[in-house]
Amino acid sequence: MHCFWRYTLLLWLGTTTLKAQSYQTPLFNFDRGAERSYVDSLLQLSRQQVRLIGQLPATPTADTARMEWLHFMATVYHNSYSRRDSSRLVANQLAQLAQRKHNIKYQLKALQLLERYHRSAGDKFAEAIRLNFQMLALIEANPPLASMYTWRIYRNLGKINTSLDQRADAITYLLKSLAWFGKDPRGEQNQLADLHQSLANVYLKDNRLAEAETHFIESLQHVDSQHGNLSSLAYLSNDMGRLYLAQHKPAVALQHLEKAIAYWGQLNSPMPQSDALADIAQAYVALGKPDEAIAHAKQALAQNRVVFAVRLTALNTLVAAYGQQHDWKNALDAQTLYLALKADEQQAQNRSDVLRQHAVFERERLETKYRHERQLQEQRYQTLAREADIDRLNNALETTALQQQSQTNALWFRLEKEALKTAATQKQLAQQATIKQLTVSELSTRLATRKRIQDQLFTGLIIISGLGVLLVYYSLRLRRSNRALRAKNADIEAALIKGQRLERKRVATELHDRVSSLLGATKMTIQTIDADTLPPQAKKLYENSLFLLDDAAKQVRQLSHNLLPKQLLEQGLVQAINDLVARLNLADQTEFSFTYPSANRLPLSETAEFNLYVICLELCTNIIRHAQASHARIELTQQERGLQLVLHDNGVGITDGSVAGMGLSNIRERAQQLGGHFHLESILGAGTQTTILVPLG
Repeated sequence: MHCFWRYTLLLWLGTTTLKAQSYQTPLFNFDRGAERSYVDSLLQLSRQQVRLIGQLPATPTADTARMEWLHFMATVYHNSYSRRDSSRLVANQLAQLAQRKHNIKYQLKALQLLERYHRSAGDKFAEAIRLNFQMLALIEANPPLASMYTWRIYRNLGKINTSLDQRADAITYLLKSLAWFGKDPRGEQNQLADLHQSLANVYLKDNRLAEAETHFIESLQHVDSQHGNLSSLAYLSNDMGRLYLAQHKPAVALQHLEKAIAYWGQLNSPMPQSDALADIAQAYVALGKPDEAIAHAKQALAQNRVVFAVRLTALNTLVAAYGQQHDWKNALDAQTLYLALKADEQQAQNRSDVLRQHAVFERERLETKYRHERQLQEQRYQTLAREADIDRLNNALETTALQQQSQTNALWFRLEKEALKTAATQKQLAQQATIKQLTVSELSTRLATRKRIQDQLFTGLIIISGLGVLLVYYSLRLRRSNRALRAKNADIEAALIKGQRLERKRVATELHDRVSSLLGATKMTIQTIDADTLPPQAKKLYENSLFLLDDAAKQVRQLSHNLLPKQLLEQGLVQAINDLVARLNLADQTEFSFTYPSANRLPLSETAEFNLYVICLELCTNIIRHAQASHARIELTQQERGLQLVLHDNGVGITDGSVAGMGLSNIRERAQQLGGHFHLESILGAGTQTTILVPLG
């Protein structure tokens, strides 16, 4: 009841503050992220504030207040663990609003939230990397924001590379982040502690224990100086315990791990506490205390039935502890469970390796693109600087010419005045002789002045001509550099396509030669069993095993063929799609039909044929998985503008929420790489039509 009235008062205060158009949001207590009532109260407050702001007249202050509360709402959703998908929806709403209002600061905040969501998902690292480089591009266009956001972007890239096990790149990015952190006047000590802890964990993985210990101690000092939250202290204590275990200092490790267990106990968080329990069991094994090790390992297994790493550590510790007690039966049982769980972990690891490899390729591609854009920008700046120098020289020449003209005029007036004085003093002398002398002097002066002006004009013309030649030279050099960069980008894209094709061919060969052979050998081994001697139940299992092996071998052959069909390499795109349709119709799920030009070989490059086949395969897979269609039609037509590939199904259509997860962005990128266009039309309940148009030749 006390909690209810307190948050009701908070709502009232928030409403009163809104009338003054303030956008101060409350602080979020990360230690209470698992408390449903606490999170719900903050979300209720956020929704109330956003709704009230929407009723106010549109002003810059009101817009800022609305964006700040949307940012706070997305943060609360993300840190409540169970509702992180909602954080992505609110962050997208914030990004759209900030873009409409041309507010770069909140665009960056929204991209930070989206990046953190994709990075936390574990299988969306490529999208997280793309968002980080998008933020770098925004900062390049808005240098005043660099000090506040550059270190955050490098921190994100460091953590992504840590998850991808790219340790050298992770260390490079995290060190860059530390260097930039000192330039941010708003940087907080707990953020600096997190940076040192992240860098220490990479050094720990890389077995650079002395450097890891230095950064762990630095992180602990910054957390203590801020009296950091319990969850930060718990994670840091657990990581330091793991470090001292690696340094073979179990007694020191035990001190830190016991602190971590106490912190997690105060936070009522059994899952992360199980990690510390498994590590403390290892410390007791190293200290020769098997009873304590067994008790803590069993407690870790009881509290965590999900995370592979924790359960594997606990089971491995049980094997060692039972071995110290010479309890070989329990040691064997623990070893059996460990091997089974290790196999499951390896399968999960294999499934995520492809995603990680794609993320590494995406990071390398974006880094190359970013470097090229920086080089082009620098060349543009150099060109502008040269043009500015030329303008300054031209202005200087014009100024010099004007000064010389002014001096000439002054000299002319002075000579004329002297001539008048001479004429006045000698007026009584012979007038005719004076007039003749004045005429001769005047003509001589004019001729000399004209010659000087001609010489000056000729010199200026030579200088301007030289500057023009220099400008033409630098323009030609810049054009050659641009052509070289474009050619290099084309080579990089071609290399990526070739790499994908070679990787598909390698995987297909491995599946066909090794996995199929292994399945065949397994089947032959099982067939050596005399089924007639088996009891009925075992005989049924025997027959079911043979059936499953046949089915697995069939699926491996089909998968290896789909990855890079032989017909695509030998007979071209038309025959490859024709065979793909025949194999898809064997599944008896969706009936596919295929119409195509009379010519079996089309005027397409190998890269274009490969990309079009991959696009067709991805779209067919989407139809089978999501469309619930009874019939699908594939049309390949040759037109004046190019080659058109159309896929139409009579399924349920595509909703807005499912578009992002169906691989359509990859299809659109492949079509753009071919210089083509991608178009999608879908009516809910009436099917979907996808059109890809690429140029020929």
